[in-house]
Amino acid sequence: MELMDKLPIQYAVEVVHWNSFRPGAFREQFSIRHQDGTSFWLGAVLNGRKPEWGRVRIDFNPNKVAGHAVFVKLLSFLVLHTRPMHRTIKRYDLAVDIPVKRFDVFLVKDSRAYIERRHGQEWTQYLGAQSSHPGRVKLYNKTVEAKLDYPLTRLEITIDPTTSFDDLPWPAVYYLHTLQMNMDDFKATETERFILNAILQGCGSLNQLGRKTREKVQSLMTRYVSYIELSSGDYNKIMNQLYGYTRGTVVTTPTESDKPPAPPEPPVPDWVREIENEELSM
Repeated sequence: MELMDKLPIQYAVEVVHWNSFRPGAFREQFSIRHQDGTSFWLGAVLNGRKPEWGRVRIDFNPNKVAGHAVFVKLLSFLVLHTRPMHRTIKRYDLAVDIPVKRFDVFLVKDSRAYIERRHGQEWTQYLGAQSSHPGRVKLYNKTVEAKLDYPLTRLEITIDPTTSFDDLPWPAVYYLHTLQMNMDDFKATETERFILNAILQGCGSLNQLGRKTREKVQSLMTRYVSYIELSSGDYNKIMNQLYGYTRGTVVTTPTESDKPPAPPEPPVPDWVREIENEELSM
């Protein structure tokens, strides 16, 4: 608590504190907001039959706050005052940005619960439980969400870090190269595009099509369809970085916006400036 109380003085951050007495929640909760608008959350004292005073949880987006000095200070404090076997990663969100228009990217339904929401250019698809449970998948229009001036679609999946690469509940997500499709001489009709999407979504198979249509759809799949995949090498790199936060080995660079504003210089009387100028001219 002493450390949290000193943060607004030592750094140019806003610390908001509140209490929660709900069972399973953390009693002391803090939101730390930086000058650039980014923030992270910290909770201490887990509520239960007996409060667990030594339990602390931190929730953050490394792409946004890992370089801030106040975050580095708090993370270093937690690493220093805990045992290695007690530092765990509960879950994390893996995001993949696809530089393609949202309506050219598709999420294939599987055994998980499926929800879809559309409103104008906002089209979001979900797989899995309606919360941050592992296995939750979200595909949405990042251009609209972040008010960007270029096409961008984001795939997010919540992962349990104890999951091996082979057991990763990776969704089937693909996108169509529609710009290339429209520019090439190998044109596709609206009907053929509909059939292509239906096949990719698991509605029927190529064997149900006539020979000419089957050959055309097969050519479309080869030329204009790409799947979003994750290699085992990339997954291992992500895991190494992830557990670096529990070991305190992740190198971060504090940002200038964390520094408290410098106090204004006291005004200098004119007679003092005249004396200084005379001394410089001698």
